[in-house]
Amino acid sequence: MPAVSVRALWWALLLVLVSATARAQTAPPAAADLDAFYDQLNAYRTARYQPLPELEALQLPATFSGAELKALRLQERHIVRIDLVYTAFRLNPTFNQRQLNLSRIRNLAAGVPGLLQDESVTWTLVEQTGCNSPAECQPFFHGFVVYVARHATAATMRADLDSLTRKLRILEKKRPKASKKAQGKKVACNLPGSRFSNRQMARSLRRLYRCPQREAQVVQFQLSVDARGAIQTVKVLPTARPVCVAELEEAIRKSVAFTSGFPIDRRMFPFIAKGAIRLPLGPLQLLGPPDMGFTSFALPDSAARLYRVFLKKKNKQHKNDYCEARITKKGELRAAADTAAPELALPPDANVVSRVLQRHPEWSKEVVVTDVTGSMFPYTYDLLAWLQLSALEDEKTFVFFNDGNDQSDKDKRVGKTGGLYHVRTDSYEAIKNKLIETMKAGGGGDAPENDAEALLYAQQLAAAPDSAELILIADNYTFPRDARLLKNTTAHVRIILCGVHDYINPKYLALARKHGFSLHTIEADLLDLSKLLEGETITIQGQQYQVTKDGFKLVRKT
Repeated sequence: MPAVSVRALWWALLLVLVSATARAQTAPPAAADLDAFYDQLNAYRTARYQPLPELEALQLPATFSGAELKALRLQERHIVRIDLVYTAFRLNPTFNQRQLNLSRIRNLAAGVPGLLQDESVTWTLVEQTGCNSPAECQPFFHGFVVYVARHATAATMRADLDSLTRKLRILEKKRPKASKKAQGKKVACNLPGSRFSNRQMARSLRRLYRCPQREAQVVQFQLSVDARGAIQTVKVLPTARPVCVAELEEAIRKSVAFTSGFPIDRRMFPFIAKGAIRLPLGPLQLLGPPDMGFTSFALPDSAARLYRVFLKKKNKQHKNDYCEARITKKGELRAAADTAAPELALPPDANVVSRVLQRHPEWSKEVVVTDVTGSMFPYTYDLLAWLQLSALEDEKTFVFFNDGNDQSDKDKRVGKTGGLYHVRTDSYEAIKNKLIETMKAGGGGDAPENDAEALLYAQQLAAAPDSAELILIADNYTFPRDARLLKNTTAHVRIILCGVHDYINPKYLALARKHGFSLHTIEADLLDLSKLLEGETITIQGQQYQVTKDGFKLVRKT
């Protein structure tokens, strides 16, 4: 065979191999795989779709072209969420919306390789019900709404870091540094007095609450009380299993009474009391803990600007739980916030970290693990502001992570991404400096982070690794790429979710249910998710989620 023919044969073979590889990379998913993927999607109905205001939304019509797809510029930013939006109206009653939706998702996946495998992307089906004819439905949007976020780069991280240091400098000028030497003058403080013991409250509750309850769960409740000790509101917090909420709230109202407001510095203040009830209510036991009791007390924001209150557990010197209070300068926190750097548009839950930590003063021994990548900037500031304004009494361990010290996304390996920094101290300055060091070393890059790697690192730093208590401050919109590393963890993790505006990321609900973790938002504490069974639903902040074989999905939005 002539040499030229051999070369031609090799070129032809190479062309076949390249073509086959290209087809494999863009091949549509198998029908069964796509059906399984579709069945797990979040889905809700609304009169007319409104994009989320907190994220950058890009509209991609159902009949999108390659040019429109290219205009998304996904090489510069990453996808956070995709909503497939359509209308419920049908001209033909036999029309199959599911098949059309599957076709649209298949087309989008072919144009964005790896999209269906990206666990950090949240998918939602949105059916619009506000039109009843072709003419009415014509102006309604049909297609994909793609929510994106910028890739964190060295430049964007420098800008975030400049804003952070500016805001902290302003805050530091407005009040003395939080330290043991400058905590403010100590003043008299007593916990609000209850007219009834825990056993008396449990006895009353057992008489008043008759709702059937077979399976065990702990129900959290919250009371707002005025300065005279009169109960103003009673709220049962979201539960893992159904309860008769209205009946339980009324039973709590009738079973609880306080002798006064919160006594501090010879004055009475309104306060917030949190408690827990163990259901089902059993017969009254002479020994063992009662079925009802209080877990924490807190001042409202107006009083908290006057005093810093520290709740203490009983010890050798004190037979019961008690409190300590120190006076502070009125309005300093508000003034610092009002004069902070104006260029940053803060999200609605920008103070979620401080709010959760305020309502859980009992979290004193936990190791704090914090995502400090670009998406978390407002919450990083909130953590530092909280630490500066709340003097640390004991050494505490902090682990900060930046998802790999700015290494290329393609080089990141699960469990070996790096970018982990820790400090154990009671010094605000040392904590701030370590956090800034972590931010300078990297901004994160792509969406998913290495939260699990950071948690396992923190667990080994704990005094008792096998039973470590960890607090993870995480981004609701980006799910960790390495969650599978937590398969055998024995740590108890409390996850503070940042960026919960429209919904809780169902992947975090699934993670908490699988490992027995708890989730905490600016409004709610979600406990005992592991007790939910497949098929059960739970309502959280107006949204209804259903437990599925593989996790959770949003099924109704109010």
